[in-house]
Amino acid sequence: MGLGETIGSIEVGKSADFIELDRNVLEIPADEIADIKVMTTWFEGRVVYERP
Repeated sequence: MGLGETIGSIEVGKSADFIELDRNVLEIPADEIADIKVMTTWFEGRVVYERP
């Protein structure tokens, strides 16, 4: 089984590893990117970090 069986798209049964940011990185000036905060981190379909 290759990685394509478990990652690469959002589907039932695939691993969900992603972060939620406080702003859209594509909609802010480049000099503000360093100020973006991670709000939630998901790993293997579970929340592993939530910003207080």
